[in-house]
Amino acid sequence: MFGSRIRGKVLRAAVGTTGTVAVIGATQALWLQARYQKLPDALGPRSGVATFAQHARQLQSEGARLVFKPASKSASTGAAAAAAAAAAAATAVATTGCQDANGGARRKNVLFVGDSLVTGVGQDPNATCGPALPRAVAEFMAKYLGVDVSWTAIGQTGASVTTLHSKLLPAVVEEVAKKRASGQHLDVVVVVCGLNDFKHAYMSRRNTVASFRHDLSTFVEAIQKETGIQSTIVLPALPVHCAPVFDGVWPVQPMVARLASWWDREKEQLAQHVRKVAFVHNNEDERWFQSKYWAADGIHPNDEGYRIWGEHIGYSIAEHLLKAAQAAVPPAT
Repeated sequence: MFGSRIRGKVLRAAVGTTGTVAVIGATQALWLQARYQKLPDALGPRSGVATFAQHARQLQSEGARLVFKPASKSASTGAAAAAAAAAAAATAVATTGCQDANGGARRKNVLFVGDSLVTGVGQDPNATCGPALPRAVAEFMAKYLGVDVSWTAIGQTGASVTTLHSKLLPAVVEEVAKKRASGQHLDVVVVVCGLNDFKHAYMSRRNTVASFRHDLSTFVEAIQKETGIQSTIVLPALPVHCAPVFDGVWPVQPMVARLASWWDREKEQLAQHVRKVAFVHNNEDERWFQSKYWAADGIHPNDEGYRIWGEHIGYSIAEHLLKAAQAAVPPAT
């Protein structure tokens, strides 16, 4: 996800902002860019359906395999996790209207729009299952909510939020139209962005946290205009501070962590002020700092890393949908 930029701009920006430490950090960043070897997008389908029936059999036979640690700190494997997922599925059916007119589970539709984290960069290049993050989110939601979950991934490697808006919004419009034509709607749109914005931070007047705030807000507004109030826009934080490519590289590592937190804070602020927008905090699981969950480039997750992150995002989305549905149920009289 590193792009080539004019080295002089980087160094001049560093000198003009934070002095000697920034110069060192900028030099190290350029060195990392020079060493970066681009990995391919994931092969395989860009859409699919995670069926609850398939995962229900898994729950019964071996218990849910929840890799991440839920915020509740409860056990996340084996029988306890299976019971928790089964209970959540029962709650979803009983209280959130997750059934169709014939008593069957109503499908949830999730659209992913984003950069290389959506196109699956970092996965096994020989696998042909499609991008891992959307699949992991959908599979977890199917288990947790007790419904089938349809997923579609629309991505462009290396895209900033402005590029996502200009290049991918037409595909979003097309996906919305497809769902409406079949009598459905998008329940969730997950927008994965930020890395290709803050990695060029303050190299020009267009690469500031203020410009990101404006561009993200504009993009979210454009999506909501197409999807309507039935859809929730989800903005996940990026676990860049855990990426092993920066491990032990001072001052790049703390500088990147600080920049990432600024950009993610804008996502959180937007979620706090705009209806039907939700922010997903980083999962601070200590395993994120282990290189075995990251790809060879040190900046993208590998298959298992995407699974951990996807389950974390899926859990947050499922909880958000459950709470929203329960809040909409009128109190008993």
